[in-house]
Amino acid sequence: MYYKRNEAFRYTFDDTIPGSFIKKTDRFVAGPIELINLSVSGVKIELDYFSELSTDDDLLIQFSLQNQQIDVDGEIVWVKNLGKRMTAGVQLHTTEEMKQMIVHALKLYTKQNRAE
Repeated sequence: MYYKRNEAFRYTFDDTIPGSFIKKTDRFVAGPIELINLSVSGVKIELDYFSELSTDDDLLIQFSLQNQQIDVDGEIVWVKNLGKRMTAGVQLHTTEEMKQMIVHALKLYTKQNRAE
């Protein structure tokens, strides 16, 4: 499936942001992730290879940015196998409130990292 995102901005982190995922199914699948980039509607993650993960899977993505815990549901739209690791694109299911929270956290993150 071809997936083309259309959004105003996507922030790519110089150093990945740690987080975790939980697959929303009957069978418990969870693990650590690293956020590579983030927008209000999607995130690119890297993680250890899980054969149980594929496109259309629903996930709960959890991470902290600028001391703000963010828990957001999403759906995997693409997966790329890197051997023992994999990257995935996750379309986030965000409310307006969640979008504002992500934008605010990214602004604080950018401001702090620019000052360093």
